[in-house]
Amino acid sequence: PRTRRNRDAREGKKGKEYTPRFDFDPESGKKILARVVAKCGDRAYFENWAREVAEIAKSRIEQIKEKLSDPTAEQRAAFDQFVAQMRADINPSIGEDQAIEMLVQHMVMEPVFSALFPNNEFVRQNVMSRAIAKVIGLFQPQDTEQQKEQLANFKLQVAFRVAGVQSAEGRQKAVHDLYENFFKAAARAAAERLGIVYTPIEVVDYIVRSADALLKKHFNRRLSNKTVHILDPFTGTGTFIVRLLQSGLIDKADLLRKCREELHANEIVLLAYYIAAINIEETMRGFHPGHGYEPFPGLLLTDTFQMEETPLGGSALTADEDDRRNDERIRRQRRQTIEVIIGNPPYSVGQRSANDNNQNLKYPKLDRRIEETYVAKSTATLRNSLYDSYIKAFRWASDRINDRGVVAFVTNGGWLDGSAMDGFRQCLEEEFSEVYVFDLRGNQRTSGERSRKEGGKIFGSGSRAPIAVALLVKKNKKPGEKARIFYHDIGDYLTREKKLEIVRSFGSAENTPWEEITPNEHHDWVKQRGELFKSFYPLGDKRDSEGGLSVFKPYYSRGVATSRDAWA
Repeated sequence: PRTRRNRDAREGKKGKEYTPRFDFDPESGKKILARVVAKCGDRAYFENWAREVAEIAKSRIEQIKEKLSDPTAEQRAAFDQFVAQMRADINPSIGEDQAIEMLVQHMVMEPVFSALFPNNEFVRQNVMSRAIAKVIGLFQPQDTEQQKEQLANFKLQVAFRVAGVQSAEGRQKAVHDLYENFFKAAARAAAERLGIVYTPIEVVDYIVRSADALLKKHFNRRLSNKTVHILDPFTGTGTFIVRLLQSGLIDKADLLRKCREELHANEIVLLAYYIAAINIEETMRGFHPGHGYEPFPGLLLTDTFQMEETPLGGSALTADEDDRRNDERIRRQRRQTIEVIIGNPPYSVGQRSANDNNQNLKYPKLDRRIEETYVAKSTATLRNSLYDSYIKAFRWASDRINDRGVVAFVTNGGWLDGSAMDGFRQCLEEEFSEVYVFDLRGNQRTSGERSRKEGGKIFGSGSRAPIAVALLVKKNKKPGEKARIFYHDIGDYLTREKKLEIVRSFGSAENTPWEEITPNEHHDWVKQRGELFKSFYPLGDKRDSEGGLSVFKPYYSRGVATSRDAWA
């Protein structure tokens, strides 16, 4: 047409008007756009699809609630049994709303798994998947034609997203994109309560390799050795276990035994549990392509903290065969001696407001252990931060490995210099033999020059807190002997990409340029206070009723304890 218009123009003829041959309606345009953008790899468009699926999930939640409103409905008895089993296996505080969300996650995401992992038999073989599928069979979704089309397009989008991925690392990234985007859109409250963030592969690999190096240095053992049991208590999508299997640290001759007997992982979120199971099982299949489907027996749908709260024994509710098998897995792990604990604990100190109705779960036994140790040794007035989920993870892990083993976590780094954390740091000195801290910085709760010095956030938008890798070694030591503390600061003004590049270049704790530090009497590690401050007179002290040691005798409280009170 362009050539003809040019010829017509030269000949002085009026050019012919050309109209499009096809007139697309908006829905057709969306279908084409979905394929074009998917091929271009636009992550933002992928997030839009996740939001549409979230809307379908909400619709199905309402449908299930409506059916359950009739106490005589056939679905009611099966649902009540399901809730009772989830309370027994995961946490007694699980409510009906959470149980319904679990069912809907299964309903919405199951078709997507076939796109991520074709030919996987997880849905038919996994004990928890089968148990949930039995309940779901009683709730037939009543999606509109538009919702059915949205689900089909979402599945297609996921298939396009992973079609060109060849490397194991790339597939992990695709899995995490799906996982994070779904929870941001569909379960924001759960994401905030459980601290759901994606751990960069570079950090995962550093932790796995460091655990192996420290196990060799202090115990003359390797992760590949027989009877070395490894646990990821907050497995998420199973990245730590998968990267361990892909790292080459496990000898080929040991892989099958390791997967069947000595690797353990726990997850509390159903969707993450599903992805972790498929992820790990597909990795196992890759090492033994001639084998048929083999489930990973070390994965539990459970609350790691809650496992230790109840006496060791079977559940009275496990009448169903699949439920019994899950219960047996839980009891088997609890009886097992664990030597290595790795992972990324959740970060959540609690809800922002009482109106959120999003409180952290309570664990009486674990909270009592924190009170006896970290709280008892703290000199701070406000100590709520000592009950943060990631601090609970340290307390739990230290007790779980007893007197011998390695704990390797990537966590919120606020414990390094927090004033309320002095008791926590003192306990680390007393309970462990060696402590290695790789400070990745990234505190974006600051501003100005300090914020720029902190550099990029390792977890991207997932966390604004400073981040640190903690490597803890526990073995026999003399009474009163303190741990040796090793520290490395990644540096100022570094982007997230540069930080991850540095982590990758070190590889493990073996190649990290550590600096040994000596804590002072206040258990300050990296920002040790000066002693001159003690010579100053206080303006006011509620413990000094006569005003003999302070400038002002009266000491008034504002009546409401706030962080500003603690600062004052």
